[in-house]
Amino acid sequence: MFGQLNTMLSSFLLISLAIYPVFSQAPPYDPSPFDITGTIDSLKLDSTSTNPLRGGSITVDGNVITVPTNLLATLPAITVAWPELFDNGVANLPGGVTWEAHVIGNRVGGSNIAGLVYISQKFAQSLQGFITSINIGTGHFTIGASNIDCVLNDPAGRFGLQQSGNELWTADPDNPSIHAVNGFPVCIPRSTTDSLCPAKNRPNDPATGRPVTTLTFKDPATLTPTDPDPRQMLPLAVGDYVTVSGTEISGTLWVNNLVANLAIFTAAGTKPAYVACEEAIFGIVTTQPGEIGQSRAVAWTTDVGGGLMDWFALDVDPCTGQTTERTLNVAMQPNSATQPLGRAVYRTPVKTDLTPATRYVGFRMASGTTLGAGNLTAGEFIQPVFDYIFPEPLDFGAPLFPNAFEVIPYLALGGGPYTPGRPGFPAPASPAIVGQLNPWPGVPAPAATSCAPAPTTTIASSTTLTSVTSPTATVKPPVDTIVITSATGRNQRGATTLTVTATTTSKDPAIILSITAAGQNPVGLSPMTLVSPGSWSFVATVKSKPLTVTVTSSFGGGPVTANVA
Repeated sequence: MFGQLNTMLSSFLLISLAIYPVFSQAPPYDPSPFDITGTIDSLKLDSTSTNPLRGGSITVDGNVITVPTNLLATLPAITVAWPELFDNGVANLPGGVTWEAHVIGNRVGGSNIAGLVYISQKFAQSLQGFITSINIGTGHFTIGASNIDCVLNDPAGRFGLQQSGNELWTADPDNPSIHAVNGFPVCIPRSTTDSLCPAKNRPNDPATGRPVTTLTFKDPATLTPTDPDPRQMLPLAVGDYVTVSGTEISGTLWVNNLVANLAIFTAAGTKPAYVACEEAIFGIVTTQPGEIGQSRAVAWTTDVGGGLMDWFALDVDPCTGQTTERTLNVAMQPNSATQPLGRAVYRTPVKTDLTPATRYVGFRMASGTTLGAGNLTAGEFIQPVFDYIFPEPLDFGAPLFPNAFEVIPYLALGGGPYTPGRPGFPAPASPAIVGQLNPWPGVPAPAATSCAPAPTTTIASSTTLTSVTSPTATVKPPVDTIVITSATGRNQRGATTLTVTATTTSKDPAIILSITAAGQNPVGLSPMTLVSPGSWSFVATVKSKPLTVTVTSSFGGGPVTANVA
């Protein structure tokens, strides 16, 4: 009986499936947005192309997402092209643990296409505790009751011994990412006599016999040789309470961000004064009839008197890569005589339009910048935008707006000449321009930028030069006088835009000015660009800010050297 019943039920199910087939339905509207944060299942690199800016795909919690050509992924401290995430075709996600991604994009024609990609081992990671030991011989330190082994991931040796667990996940080499709460850079001593991380900068508190946790430096103009010096970093000590994040590799946390619970200030109105950014959020304004997010930011200064800071955007020419600063004209809430001291808060009124949105924003003291501890630019902090707020519908159940990437110029138009963000990663043999995302994560794609081919300059080796005797003597032009009018380096999270202007007394059209730069990543002899008779300029993207630049002319002027601000 039961056998007959089972046969009847099976027949009924087969008939039911035949009558009511399972089918899929096309999305009711296209394109549609997505914003996914989750565990990375796989990263793939396009194997059919050799383009240094080619994309691939990323799979996050089962969602397969196309990564367009020209997309630059944002890591905790640097921004990189998709191929920089791979070593011999294998994704460089070390540690043998899961990694996470935050991907914002649109679903177009049935495919998920990314517009923004952020990658970290653990976005929410925040380990806290007291420093229980410091080994100045290795640079390692331990924190918490479990004595978690930590070391600064610092390939440049900016904040301690030069070392790297993985250069993709480095500490920021050009901003004080290892710092006290209000932005003063801190360090792990390299030795007991480390002049870059001097013990005198951490005197003992007479009341406790332990290193001070609050300190206000004197005006550098009044210092004696034994005074703590704000032009050098402040050493961390056993007993300091710290918050750290980084990459876990083989049981060691390679730290790329550290905040010490220390109140370290500089004298009011003096230089150096240091700046740090806590958050920067950019509200995207479009014609979509939705709710507009509020742009806001929080920054800190070590200036004990507070002091004004400007919040500015960094616009990038899509062909040349030249950076132009644009003040956002957002009023800063007072950061003096209020608690916590040194905090600057920026809040825009609702629907304030700060477009165009940029990849980076900066904060700078109104008193200006100077070269500070560890050759950092004191008085300034450059921060990538980790959080864009796109318009949201006001009516529940209405179609969601596609993410409006077309109003973000560095995605829609491009970002200029490509320079690898990963330290040590080889630059392409031929110049490459970061263009519009392809495929475009939306419909229709905006008009692309057409850039002229990048000029190439070949400088002959001195061993290949030959001497030619002219049958007629030539008149040698008079030696000119060169003045370097400006030399600045603006960090863009792993890369620095070096901008130099100079003048010469010679207006002769045959004259050529050349420049070199000295520092961790020196710039070889390169020609400057003629702006107008007697006025010259030079713009280049380098891995880290040079210390000095030197300009010479073909008429014998110079060499003239200036520090890079």
